[in-house]
Amino acid sequence: MKIEKMHTKLKYIFLLAFIILMGCEKQIELDLPSVGSKLVVDGWLTSEPGEGGAERLHTVRLTQSISYFETQNYPVVKDAQVILKDDKGQAYPLTYTLPMVYDPNVGKEVADEQKGRYEIRKNLEQNTSYTLYIKTTDGIEYESTAQMVIDYPYAPKIFVEYKEADDFSDEDEGYYINFEPKYSDEGNFYFCWQLFKLESYTDWSDPENPIKVSYTFPYSDLLFGSNVYTSVEESETQFDQAAQKGEQYFIKQHVVARGVYDFLRLAEEQRDNEGTQFSPPPAPLRSNIKRIGGNTLDDDALGFFIISSVQKTEVTSIN
Repeated sequence: MKIEKMHTKLKYIFLLAFIILMGCEKQIELDLPSVGSKLVVDGWLTSEPGEGGAERLHTVRLTQSISYFETQNYPVVKDAQVILKDDKGQAYPLTYTLPMVYDPNVGKEVADEQKGRYEIRKNLEQNTSYTLYIKTTDGIEYESTAQMVIDYPYAPKIFVEYKEADDFSDEDEGYYINFEPKYSDEGNFYFCWQLFKLESYTDWSDPENPIKVSYTFPYSDLLFGSNVYTSVEESETQFDQAAQKGEQYFIKQHVVARGVYDFLRLAEEQRDNEGTQFSPPPAPLRSNIKRIGGNTLDDDALGFFIISSVQKTEVTSIN
């Protein structure tokens, strides 16, 4: 009986303590410093030629940054002067365009203002350096650091490995795409690898002449490697998406400048950062788009402009 009374008293004591502690709760508002809007650059140009010998279409997106708590879309910069320059003194202007998208509400394609971009059709030349020049309507000028289209002679070797389901590593049963990179001893090279899936469908718009249409799309995040930091044996060379029979894949190898390599790896690390006590501390992502005449790093744009040479593996089928 005494024990029951003691338990009852303890319950009331804990309840009273809880009420008191809840009453001590105070909402604190922090005055965060306001930061002005900045130019954001998103462009990745590759050495891949266009289909059938045509010139390849390259795109660059320019937007303005917004406050962290803003809910509006990023404002698109549509009136800038954007020029691709090479180390031979040539200049190639980019044209602002609006992509067309199908709108089911009106039953036709309409211009998508939010996806406005700057375009150029050009096949990049090997062993040539390129920079991106930008001038906004308020007269502010930016220029990227120069990057070379590196003539790299080796593509990785692609192969398939079947694995049973593994509860310990959370791997599903299926076929996994692996590759073996070939590193050159003649220089320092930095690589990004990405898995692509090849699919097709039949276009029956003309019933008498159906056309088989093939298309590809990225099927993985980037994997990274370098003959500076790792050996072939130490590189991560397996994509973690399980493939199935009948599917077709190939791998693109991007050879990039060290600054690009470091930026992309740091961006991935921060994207996957869980914020635990064991997570690495966040580090600032520095853009390679510098303001001409700027005095500090805060004057520079956000984002990154990338040039890469590309080598592709053969297409492999899962049989």
